[in-house]
Amino acid sequence: MIHTDLKYNKYIHGYFSAVGRGEIIVSEDVYKLIELVKSKLNQDDITINHFAVEEAIESIEKYFPFELFKWQKFVIACMFGLFYTDGSLVFNEFLLYMGRGAGKNAFLAGLAFHFIGKQEIRGYNVDIVATSERQAKTSFNDLKDVLEDYWGIFRKHFRKTMQLIRHYKNKAEVSYYTNNAKTKDGFRPGVVVFDEIHAYETEDNIKVFTSGLGKVPRPRRIYLTTDGNVRDGFLDQMKEEAERVLNGELPNSRMFPFICRLDDSEEVHDSRMWEKANPSIEHMPDLKLEMVLEYDRMKERPSARIEFMTKRMNIPSQLSQDGVADWDKIVATNQPFPDFKGADCIGGIDYADTRDFVGVGLLFKKDGKRYWKGHTFINHRSLQLTNFKIDIELAVEKGLVTIIYEETNKAEIIAAWFVEQSKLYNIKKITSDLYRINHLREVFEEFGFRLEIARSGTKTHTQLQPIIEEMFSYKNIVFGDDMMMRWYVNNTYAKPDGKGNISYEKIEPKTRKTDGFFAFLHALQFDLELRESQTLTPENVAKIFKSYSF
Repeated sequence: MIHTDLKYNKYIHGYFSAVGRGEIIVSEDVYKLIELVKSKLNQDDITINHFAVEEAIESIEKYFPFELFKWQKFVIACMFGLFYTDGSLVFNEFLLYMGRGAGKNAFLAGLAFHFIGKQEIRGYNVDIVATSERQAKTSFNDLKDVLEDYWGIFRKHFRKTMQLIRHYKNKAEVSYYTNNAKTKDGFRPGVVVFDEIHAYETEDNIKVFTSGLGKVPRPRRIYLTTDGNVRDGFLDQMKEEAERVLNGELPNSRMFPFICRLDDSEEVHDSRMWEKANPSIEHMPDLKLEMVLEYDRMKERPSARIEFMTKRMNIPSQLSQDGVADWDKIVATNQPFPDFKGADCIGGIDYADTRDFVGVGLLFKKDGKRYWKGHTFINHRSLQLTNFKIDIELAVEKGLVTIIYEETNKAEIIAAWFVEQSKLYNIKKITSDLYRINHLREVFEEFGFRLEIARSGTKTHTQLQPIIEEMFSYKNIVFGDDMMMRWYVNNTYAKPDGKGNISYEKIEPKTRKTDGFFAFLHALQFDLELRESQTLTPENVAKIFKSYSF
């Protein structure tokens, strides 16, 4: 149904109508986006340039080997057709978040063609940025292939090399970059496109590449991505901001958040719902067949499930049934930490490799909650060999990580941390897994600590799982603002065996560490020996004094 009080565009309202009739199945986030666009079209200070929309769609469909889908025409209409009366764009930042295989890169190639050749803005350069050269070149090569197919027509209008496509008349270029550029000072992009932003741990490189925006009219940012395995990174920040935009909390934002994902992980078992995550799937039978095959594989292999849920359904691994906890529950561990000075606690250590990570921490109990004060030691050699998907430098700045500049992680360094903590807290015992306990025990005893053996494996993890599940479900586990612990938990999944037992395992063994979580598991085994810390209220003080006889 078309609302007469809204400014009308056939592609925008065509998409609205298709969704309303149930021809297109969309996520709750897309429903919210539709309401957002409707609210914009109700404003008196917004106009629609129908000619610009038609020209963009026609120029792409004329030369590119595909017909644009309804969702793509909807995006184009909002990207090229909506303006405030002062001439500025209604939407200048586009987050296109959808499952793998939706055709994002081919779509970007079409947009880049229109940006430099048909938009008629002199010097409107398109910079495509990705974490790898191969990814950065994907849309660039798609565009180059189209130009080559019609080179008899385009040779008078374009110059193309292996690194650059330039439109002669508009003096506009398409270039691609990896995200390791130190500076983009002096560059004049019209639009910067970030491809697969799930790999970005921080916003630092985003800022580098967008610093030149504004030197030419109508600057835009476009983010194309599926979800990935980096948590607390730039994508999670973008999704958080997008949700605030869609909920009306940022009314002045010019973001267009097109968020395609399942609304519930259980929807994965109904293939009709897959369109929520991949808006192109019903038009791509080969893609759908491949996804059916992947779905069948994932039922047998936990690692395949994690990949399918994260990359195809945009339900990150920690939201799958195999994860330790849903991501929102992991985030909820960021609660204030009470002052536990003088309180009882149990220490935990995970020390699997003398040249890698060491997770340590202290477990406290108070008011029905468990509190974990964690710390990580990392041997500098490990950082030279592997690019971990977390901002280690920031973790060092926050005091969560200590880098060890020795050949090995000496036991004395680890013991010294517990000595410092013992000045503040009453450490009842320290637990460590059997694998390295003999290496640590002698040194720790010299420092006055007695190490207890913490068990690991299926039996122990199966016993701990209900406790862990309940703590996360009811937000009764607190890490404080500890990005490392959130990362460790997110990197872990519960692997079932044929008898219904589970063991906690790394999702990916090389770049996704779990040491802090396993140190926590070691301490949690002795939870019954730990009494709750009392809140110092007048009533509690009175009880304490009453228990003594003088």
